[in-house]
Amino acid sequence: MSNSPQNAKNTWDMLSEWWIKGIEDNELSEYIEIIVPLIEGIFFQKKTILDIGTGTGLVAQEARRVTEHATIVGGDISIRQLRYAKEVTSGIQFVQHSIDQMPFKGEQFDAVICSMVLEHVESLLKAVSEIARILEKGGTLLIIMNHPVFQSPGSGPVTLESHDPDVIWGIGDYLTETSELEKISPDLDVLYAHRTLSTYFNALSRENLMIQNVIEKPLPSSLSGIPELLIVLCRKVK
Repeated sequence: MSNSPQNAKNTWDMLSEWWIKGIEDNELSEYIEIIVPLIEGIFFQKKTILDIGTGTGLVAQEARRVTEHATIVGGDISIRQLRYAKEVTSGIQFVQHSIDQMPFKGEQFDAVICSMVLEHVESLLKAVSEIARILEKGGTLLIIMNHPVFQSPGSGPVTLESHDPDVIWGIGDYLTETSELEKISPDLDVLYAHRTLSTYFNALSRENLMIQNVIEKPLPSSLSGIPELLIVLCRKVK
């Protein structure tokens, strides 16, 4: 299934109104409650920060709030979302680009945020390679994604018996990697690539991005004990 930069641009431009509405309706408040403490603890001394897939600039704005003199750049493939981001944020530079071909110099940033992006790219290796290129040695990469195990295709709440009130979480076909269009509304689809943890971790290792910490987080409203988000903190070692 092709997800070329032009196709991805068209897709996310079409999704922009849906995404912006979710922001304005405060539907992502729980997600932000998780992200903000991470940014405060990791990025407060960073000087050049890139937020890949910045969308409406929500995470980039939080990065600006917790850093004193950092240059914050928000990058996204959707020009519509970037236009909205410019209207609702301040002090942030916005650049349109695809993740596998970014218009930045090598080792230009000492920190990169990649939030809810990697599961939507067709080539993980190209994306991770490009991130490693623009990240300086010793720089920090923060990855946030839907948990590959508990959000794999076919996963979700199930009941063992029709009369059983207790809900458990069923795990889908985790080991089979897929790339499919996921329907998020009757008229909107987005590419969702399911990959195993080993695929993600090996891609990072290949580019000398050493994993320093892994966090598995549920959203406050999700089923108790089931992580919805996987958060990976890396440092570039070469």
